[in-house]
Amino acid sequence: MRGPSGAGTRWFFLSRRELVALAVGLGIVVAVANLGRGIEWLCGRGQVTIVQPGDALPPPGKINVNAAADYELAMLPHIGPRTAQAIVLYRAQHGPFASLDELTDVAGIGPATLEAVRPYAVCGPARGSGDDAQD
Repeated sequence: MRGPSGAGTRWFFLSRRELVALAVGLGIVVAVANLGRGIEWLCGRGQVTIVQPGDALPPPGKINVNAAADYELAMLPHIGPRTAQAIVLYRAQHGPFASLDELTDVAGIGPATLEAVRPYAVCGPARGSGDDAQD
């Protein structure tokens, strides 16, 4: 199909040059829209959503129960968001834990939960303290 001047082929009422410009523009828009996902994929960043206790993968290192935030404590096996908040509240009211065995004083933590947590937790110094960590 030739245009009125016979200048060349036209598709969808656009010239070849206009179609190329449109395709390049759409490609740039798609690339920019997916740039954030690509960076997160390359860097390994993302969100962790914990629906049930123990849903998260075990942490790569031991979590210090005297310094960890509630979202970090919730990554421990059998510890959900409520129990993690209870640990932080207990720690604020009673001071740092002297040993992991004291976790059973927190509501919702019994002997079975303590044994599930023990390989992944450490009872180290609270933030700002100069003491060494202990198991």
